[in-house]
Amino acid sequence: MIGTILQPTYLPWLGYFEMIDKSDIFVVYDHVQFVKKSWHHRNKIKNNNGELLLSLPTKRKHLKTPIYDISLSSEYERVLNNHWMSISYAYKNSRFFGDYSESLSELYTSKYSSLMELTVTFIKYFCKQMGIKTRIEFSSKLNLDDQLTNGTEKIADICKQVNISTLYDANGAKDIIEIKILKNNNINVIFQNYQHPVYTQMFGEFIPYMSIIDLIMNEGDKSLDIIRGDF
Repeated sequence: MIGTILQPTYLPWLGYFEMIDKSDIFVVYDHVQFVKKSWHHRNKIKNNNGELLLSLPTKRKHLKTPIYDISLSSEYERVLNNHWMSISYAYKNSRFFGDYSESLSELYTSKYSSLMELTVTFIKYFCKQMGIKTRIEFSSKLNLDDQLTNGTEKIADICKQVNISTLYDANGAKDIIEIKILKNNNINVIFQNYQHPVYTQMFGEFIPYMSIIDLIMNEGDKSLDIIRGDF
């Protein structure tokens, strides 16, 4: 079984969903340390001024707090409203804004108990809109070996817990993952080699690595085919 293990992020980019789509199971790696000013709670959209960074406010926690234990700050509802206003302003004239505006507006006016609940709710929403049906599990819910300190051994433990025989990992993990450890646990690894597609985009010259929102607002039901390179 092919599986991917990814940390939950806010409004992920296209390659994130390519990894989920190619996998039989997606493990949300939520028991690792939260990193401030990372993709854990921010991402980019495109507007008439170029890139716009949207960041979620979080409560201060000690340095080693896991992602699943990160709370949103008291101002998060106001910030979410501002995010939705920015998204609406940027994409109101896009071809498919009307197809997603009502459902996205509901997400942006909902209440969330934690950062992870919010980010995973959005990830599931985009998967559903694009027709990605990959099974989702959470690392924090697995019966993992707390004695393991090696990062690759922790990944191997997750793979064994959910029966992943082939790990589909990010290209950047090549310098981190110890392939020998995975092989010793009968786990193959394939690293992503994603060629970012060029798609219809508003506001002049194409800018890659935007949030998935940029793709679906401009390409609608073609979005998954574009992510797969089938266009």
